[in-house]
Amino acid sequence: GTGGRNRRLLLGASWRAELVQAGFDPGRPAVVVSTGVSMYLTREANVETLREPAELAPGSTFAMTFLLPLERADDDARPGLEQSARGARASGTPFISFFEPGDVVELARAAGFRAVRHVSADDLAARYFAGRSDGLRPPKNGEEILVATT
Repeated sequence: GTGGRNRRLLLGASWRAELVQAGFDPGRPAVVVSTGVSMYLTREANVETLREPAELAPGSTFAMTFLLPLERADDDARPGLEQSARGARASGTPFISFFEPGDVVELARAAGFRAVRHVSADDLAARYFAGRSDGLRPPKNGEEILVATT
């Protein structure tokens, strides 16, 4: 069953080691994506989350979402983000990490990534929402994206 594997993961076994055991080739470039996770982790756990994919083969890409401090959210997005934070706290999984874009970029560089960039809501809107007649856009200053390559 998966009980032994889950126990190893809880005891600190590397997710990379688990992938290698399952047949992952660490010598080839890979793409790793972590969405909707960083806000639940401590800063230290986020740093470790950045270190592991930074050690992947050259040409690998890591993408993760992160929350900006809630007070930075646009007025129209803040109530929904605050409600999400309250719900997470009430369920025992509070949001505990928020990052300014420059801070998370520096953490990724310090982890060892060769190239790092912040993808803002404005970047997403320009690329994917331009020309919409209904005005739909991603909320500014909420959950944004870090993209880093080895």
